[in-house]
Amino acid sequence: MRRVVFNQKGGVGKSSITCNLAAISAARGKRTLVVDLDPQGNSTHYLLGKPAADLKDTAADLLEQTVAFSVFNRRPEEFVHASSFDNLFVLPSSPELDFLERKLEAKHKIYKLREFLKNWATRLTRSTSIPHRH
Repeated sequence: MRRVVFNQKGGVGKSSITCNLAAISAARGKRTLVVDLDPQGNSTHYLLGKPAADLKDTAADLLEQTVAFSVFNRRPEEFVHASSFDNLFVLPSSPELDFLERKLEAKHKIYKLREFLKNWATRLTRSTSIPHRH
């Protein structure tokens, strides 16, 4: 089941709602992935305990490799971080997401995120091995 919390306006509670919905889902035993695409990274900071700017292997890094020409791309699940909460994982934000938006639109690469989410969901239903990176 996918849920999207989206609003262009700041300060309306998107991060709070996201983190609380994710915590409820994880507490009910569902493996839950929060994909933080807000360059401010408030959900990332709350769930991982570190500011998004201090993290490596972020959503920006994953999306950047889709616009780069490289034969050595990393698997998307390598960018997922385990939180300190059972069943709760985060694809962390990055301030760099602001700059990537135009590149992704121009090259129609934004669909790579959809592909990642579809593969992640399939993996969750078929496998018990989940990354445990902190």
